Amino acid sequence: MRIRTIEAADRAPLQDLLQRIENFTAEEVAVALELIDGAIGDPVTSGYFAKVITLPDDGAERLAGYICWGPTPMTARTFDLYWIAVDGAVRGKGLGRALILDLEEQLWAEGGANLRLETSSKESYGKTLQFYLDLGFEVSANLADFYAPGDALIVLYKQIPAAP
Repeated sequence: MRIRTIEAADRAPLQDLLQRIENFTAEEVAVALELIDGAIGDPVTSGYFAKVITLPDDGAERLAGYICWGPTPMTARTFDLYWIAVDGAVRGKGLGRALILDLEEQLWAEGGANLRLETSSKESYGKTLQFYLDLGFEVSANLADFYAPGDALIVLYKQIPAAP
C-alpha cells in the first residue's frame, strides 16, 4: 500500500470509484469531483488537498481510495475532512484508517491541531459513523432533519494527537 499526493491521472479512476459507492448520490459524486479538481488544479487557492492510496496490482498500482481535506476558514489550526472513500472490494482492510492516520501525522507536522467532519445519520452510514468513532472522533453536534426528514447532520471532531 502506498499513500501519495493526488495527480491529474487519478481523476478518472476516482470518478469511477465514487460512482460505485452505494451511499453516494450523483449530486454527492459531482461535489466530490469539484473538490478533487481543486486539489489537482491548485490546492492552495482552492483550499482542497487530497491524497490517494494505491495497492500493488500485477506490477502496477491500482487506486484503492482517497482522502480530501482543507483548512477550516477563519481558524488557526483546524481542518475539515471533506471526503474519504475506499473501494468496496478492499474495504475493511485498514486503508481508510491508514489514510486518516497519514493525514493526522501530516497536519500535526504542519501545526494542525483539530480535525472536523460531517456525516449523515442514515442507517446506511452506520458503519461510517462507527469507523470515525473507532478512530477517536467524538460527536459534537447532531442536527435533526438537516439533510431530509429523519436524516440528521452529525458533526464529528477530534483533536489531532501528537505524532509518535
